[in-house]
Amino acid sequence: MKMNKTLSIILVIAFLLVPAHSFAEKETPTPDPSTEEAADLKWIGTVKITSGNLNIRKGPSTHDEILDKLSNGSKVEVIEQLEEWAKIQYNHIIGYVSKQFLVIQQGNIDIMASKNKIVVLDPGHGGRDPGAITADGTYESKLVWQYTVKTKALLEKSGYTVFLTRGEKNSCTVYRRMEQELTCRVNFAEKVKADIYISIHADSNENKKFRGTVVFYNARNDYDGNQNHFSADSKRLAQTIHSFIQPAIGSKDRGLQNKNYFVNRMNKVPSILIELGFLTNSADLKLLKDKGRQDKFSASFVKAVDLYFAASGS
Repeated sequence: MKMNKTLSIILVIAFLLVPAHSFAEKETPTPDPSTEEAADLKWIGTVKITSGNLNIRKGPSTHDEILDKLSNGSKVEVIEQLEEWAKIQYNHIIGYVSKQFLVIQQGNIDIMASKNKIVVLDPGHGGRDPGAITADGTYESKLVWQYTVKTKALLEKSGYTVFLTRGEKNSCTVYRRMEQELTCRVNFAEKVKADIYISIHADSNENKKFRGTVVFYNARNDYDGNQNHFSADSKRLAQTIHSFIQPAIGSKDRGLQNKNYFVNRMNKVPSILIELGFLTNSADLKLLKDKGRQDKFSASFVKAVDLYFAASGS
């Protein structure tokens, strides 16, 4: 008992001699802001090509399957750098691209930041104007409406705000002259503060052999002195959209054309007009009426819009 009392006294004395801060809660060190910021930075690759698209492949070889395509200016996250290839992530795809077509640097990337953009889709014709009518009774206005509403749904699912210039069975306005109707569509884009305007049509021709997909933009003023306010962006939008939708439709590639169409020429935002194919060509008509082809078009369309805004850096 005497021994235990002596030990107790020694322990009490030892406790009193220990500095108070030894029992205090450890202070959490303040993080270095510069270290935090550096940790958030990623390796970002910007596509630099003069024409066409950059293939995303399943593996680091030109023999590997193509998973997707990137247009000039597209930004991707670089996961790993090999000698000649870069392993990248784009949207939900992880694959490989040739390093010679990437400018790689540290930075931040926010593809989703573009998803607050406003897209105006303009289904051609409508109301008392059916557009082209085929021998089997297909109305251009009804066909392009199908393409438009499917595309609208996927764009909205992807986060964009989408407006249509007309309803399923009506036009943009009550009009006497076609110019009034077209003016309504152009003014509508300005009214809703659109970021881009895309008009969707299907072509026709007396020569039933004519077929193919073409996208029009305006970068000239030789008709009435007017020109699209964003002609360079319109051309880039046309290039990006066409590179995706033409393979999705599967008809002949008629490329891009710089024309003076009203909705492009008079628009105050980047604007293009798509001719899906020729309703007067039996092969094109079969493609355009195919529901699976319409779904493929819409999915490709959204990818193209994503790339357009990602390349814009906004």
